[in-house]
Amino acid sequence: MTDKEARIPICKSWIIPPIFSDDEDDTFQEEENHVMEVFEIEEEDWRQPLVDYLKYGKLPSDPRRRTDIRWRATRFIYYKGTLYRRSFEGIFLRWLSDDEKDQAMEEAHSGVCGAHQSGPKLHFRIKRMGYYWPTMVKDCIDYAKRCQACQFHANLIHQPPQPLHPTVASWPFDAWVWMLWGL
Repeated sequence: MTDKEARIPICKSWIIPPIFSDDEDDTFQEEENHVMEVFEIEEEDWRQPLVDYLKYGKLPSDPRRRTDIRWRATRFIYYKGTLYRRSFEGIFLRWLSDDEKDQAMEEAHSGVCGAHQSGPKLHFRIKRMGYYWPTMVKDCIDYAKRCQACQFHANLIHQPPQPLHPTVASWPFDAWVWMLWGL
């Protein structure tokens, strides 16, 4: 093996040698590319005013919403096109959109590492994965209740569908009466 083939950086995320190295052909010329970053947000996304305030310092004209955004923005950061929320432990949790939260719940509950756990346990699992959204606990409980596999394999309820009615069991005592009379 030559020195070129054996170069594998330890701290990088790739494990195979690069396709283009510095020592190869000088015929490869870099072209100047113009790249524009597009951050698509749904029209009804409530995160947009926070992103506008954190990225551009822009506030809405309504004084009540302006105060609300300033107050909420103290727990958020906007880093490389992603909104993060600082948790009570000081960890930054990625703030998910509606589409992303459904995907995260599905993966954590019934994905490769999913264990079909209950709603509160699913909430803590997603939080440990580094994700968060405002209605996380309620959504996780609802998702666990709607899971078809969980409903099918759940413990059986050993309760009759109707209230129990007492029955009179007098026949053993009838036999005793006959024995006492000697009949």
